[in-house]
Amino acid sequence: MHTETVDIADLDVVFLTYDEPKKEEFWIHIQNLVPWAKRVDGIKGSDAAHKAAANASDTDRFILIDGDNLPDPEFFNLQLT
Repeated sequence: MHTETVDIADLDVVFLTYDEPKKEEFWIHIQNLVPWAKRVDGIKGSDAAHKAAANASDTDRFILIDGDNLPDPEFFNLQLT
């Protein structure tokens, strides 16, 4: 069995926002933490918003950050197997 190792830092990161009160503040923080992050904002409906996030990604897998969350900076040093 072949197991592929993926560095989190090699994946697209998509920040998904709608009407979260701190979304602009969090976006600035995320841009400083993850300069390659992309943002999807204002898509009505959870299913449509998540599909838009997937469409924004150029990598086979991506990391989704919901608009009311800030990730632990150490997360981006992890590897997935």
